[in-house]
Amino acid sequence: MVQDFLPAMRGLVALELRKGGMSQSRIATLLGITQAAVSLYLSKDATYYKKRLQSIGIPLDEVDKLVKLISNDVLESAGKANEIFYAFWKELLSRGLLCNYHKSIYPLLSECDVCLKAPIYQSVEHMEVLRDLEHALYMLEGASYFVKLIPEVAVNIAVSLREAKSELDVAAVPGRIVALKDRPKPMSRPEFGASKHMARVLLRVRTVKNDIRAVMNMKYDENVELVARKLGMNVAYTEKGDVGNEEAVINAVAVAFKKYGELDAVFDKGGVGLEPMTYIFGKSATDVVRKALRIARSYIG
Repeated sequence: MVQDFLPAMRGLVALELRKGGMSQSRIATLLGITQAAVSLYLSKDATYYKKRLQSIGIPLDEVDKLVKLISNDVLESAGKANEIFYAFWKELLSRGLLCNYHKSIYPLLSECDVCLKAPIYQSVEHMEVLRDLEHALYMLEGASYFVKLIPEVAVNIAVSLREAKSELDVAAVPGRIVALKDRPKPMSRPEFGASKHMARVLLRVRTVKNDIRAVMNMKYDENVELVARKLGMNVAYTEKGDVGNEEAVINAVAVAFKKYGELDAVFDKGGVGLEPMTYIFGKSATDVVRKALRIARSYIG
């Protein structure tokens, strides 16, 4: 960490901030180092630092992603940048990516597997998903007009990891999003494994359309459908016959994607014990919330 990883990451972040026009003194303040140290870091190019990181077993595409995240986050909060930095480091350890390098330095560790048996920490991707959801919730809370489209069962937003296999790989809002004092209000901060139904909808759709990463539910009525069509969205109905249960709805939503391909929204007219519902789909939480808010703005006229 101290000898190899941290210096190379500081160098890359310093270069990224400098590329954005930031002064050396400002970079020094943000990174908690001296201006002389910043000058030294900037005297080498990005290739130098990337080769150093690659030599210890770190994939360069992941390094690029981390540098971008830290460079953005450190402008908002040093704590947030630190959080994602350490999450990435712990993930490297738990994946065993540093084992060969570590053993080459200390041959006596040839039988060591301590890091591989340690608890699995949230990855950078986990944090990206949660960050995306937090931003989407912020957008939703600021749109008081959306309360008219909150159904009786409330609203939730689910977002999956790229290689999601189970409901634990899907983040959502525990307790859902309700109308509180005429505003949409999440009942809790988002976390993984928080919504069984929405996770199942999303995972089933992803078996047909793998680039879909997020889903959001909202009220359905004929005006919602009319507005969505006028906005040029790709929409479809579920075709589930007279069957009225959760599994039938989930299957029917996935079948709609199989039948029509690209869809922004799928309408389900409900049934006995099932409220009519609109499911909005997209590539991220912010993507589905933008679509939902476009519908809501036109809906209230």
